Amino acid sequence: MHSSYSTHTLPQAERQAYWQDVIGRTYFPLDLEMAQPERLHGNLKQWQLGQIGISRLESSPTRFRRHHHHIDDSEEPCYLITVPDQSSVSFSQANHSVVCQSGAFILERSDLPYDFSYNSHNALWVLRIPLSQLCTRIRAPERYLYMEFDRQKGIGAVFFTLLQSLVLQSSHAAPSSHPYLSQQLIDILALSLENDDRVLMSQESGLRSAHLHNIEHYVRANLKRSDLKPDQIAQACQISTRYLHKLFKDSNQTVSQWIRELRLQSALNDIRAEPSHVTLAEIAYRWGFNDQAHFCRQFKSRFGCTPREAREQR
Repeated sequence: MHSSYSTHTLPQAERQAYWQDVIGRTYFPLDLEMAQPERLHGNLKQWQLGQIGISRLESSPTRFRRHHHHIDDSEEPCYLITVPDQSSVSFSQANHSVVCQSGAFILERSDLPYDFSYNSHNALWVLRIPLSQLCTRIRAPERYLYMEFDRQKGIGAVFFTLLQSLVLQSSHAAPSSHPYLSQQLIDILALSLENDDRVLMSQESGLRSAHLHNIEHYVRANLKRSDLKPDQIAQACQISTRYLHKLFKDSNQTVSQWIRELRLQSALNDIRAEPSHVTLAEIAYRWGFNDQAHFCRQFKSRFGCTPREAREQR
């Protein structure tokens, strides 16, 4: 699906209200402050690729402010990946600040207030990814907040090239392929983040983060195996089972709970994306659940509805 919006055909007096509404519907509620309201201009193109929203935003200098009253706890949090294409942007959230130059990208979370601005005409690529989608590929994505990532070389450049290519070719790809394409984009995004030395080798992370990195890759590669157990994971990652459990001690879940969460989120994503002729049992088995009744109980406990109800709500 592709949508386009522009202020150019509107009288100047109507532009600010129109643009405020467009931004709110495309991303989420925000307050907009224009440096020169009388000279406001904006263009926005939006594409939907599975559960991921992609947009290209061009506008005059603007400040976007998200406050507590804008945040609806009943809505699923999402992450924005913002790629400024012409000039730098400034972003502040949770007592952290970062200036992102053109040629880089940053991550922002929707469930906390923030302040985002640029002081000259700018063009931005923005990905809007539900947290559940991101967490099926990236453990603890908050680790990557408030950092500037390079999109001009290495995996970051591959990510940005794929993003642009998907936008250009999305109208020629069958809708049934969109969930798979969006997952590929998330996978490449994850690689670009995980390969950044500041995350892997920082003082905060050190050896513990390197071990978690290896564990995460092994688990995701073997998530569909129903026999995936802590002992097997520890052996594959060349650590003791005791140390494996110790690594997860500071988190809010055990290894087994984390694996179950990954499986349930992956199953939910497939239920939302797969055509109806793919049975719920197939999806359950795909993600390591051998007992259909057990899968249904865990699914309802986690999401408050049965897999069948989730499919009907799609």
